[in-house]
Amino acid sequence: MSLIIINKEVIILKRNYVIYRVIFILLLSFGVLAKDEFTIPQTLVDQVENGNAEVAYFIASTFFEGSEKFASNYDKGLKWLKKAAQMGYAHAMEELAIEFESESKFKEALNWYMKAADLGMGSVLDRIAIYHYYGRAGLKKDCQVAYDWFEKAEQKEVGLAYNNHAWFLATSADEKCRNPEKALKIISNLMALFDAEDLVPWHIWDTKAAVLASVSDFGAAISLQQWLIDEMKKVDEEVKPSYIQHLESYKKRKPWIETVEPIKHKEES
Repeated sequence: MSLIIINKEVIILKRNYVIYRVIFILLLSFGVLAKDEFTIPQTLVDQVENGNAEVAYFIASTFFEGSEKFASNYDKGLKWLKKAAQMGYAHAMEELAIEFESESKFKEALNWYMKAADLGMGSVLDRIAIYHYYGRAGLKKDCQVAYDWFEKAEQKEVGLAYNNHAWFLATSADEKCRNPEKALKIISNLMALFDAEDLVPWHIWDTKAAVLASVSDFGAAISLQQWLIDEMKKVDEEVKPSYIQHLESYKKRKPWIETVEPIKHKEES
């Protein structure tokens, strides 16, 4: 799961991560690491003990990623990620939720998404919306509540939320959850976030075509979906089977309607 629009939260995280990475490289040059096992520098341990949750998150990332000097260690990475989350670091909370989600532990995932949301983490709002839409983690399936969460994310310019919101409004199997005209407005707002030189992710074009079909503009939907498929082939990008299925539906003058919950979320399909 990835953000489409890089927001301030991500910029700050990357800047601080670079700072800790520089410290780490300097420590590495003084031989604080064994060849095959990462030894946490005492200076970083001291910072964590003094309440620096961001350093705990950095240590977790180091274990997850590994390097040319030492192997990655998932278990230790997860241990430090949990520590960073428990210390109140929002980015760690989000990543821990993703870990739980990958194991289908939806209640635990939602718990950490909500904690991160309480700390102002915009990107998790989209995930919470998904849980309400599909009724995960014991929640009542409610598209309108989901749409409220999408709108909260859109206020923070989380691009993925615009995309998913528009997709559900255009393609929901539940007619009460569909609103093609609103979907068209949302996808327009999303496209406005990109500059002329920006590369728009493939799945956004797929969503835009679905929205166009939902308002019965099948000519435009067919042209856009065919262009999408052709462009992906030009750069040897694997064309998702669903993209071809969507195009065939538009050629039959039928909007695409989702009938079952996808295994992967819209940004991955």
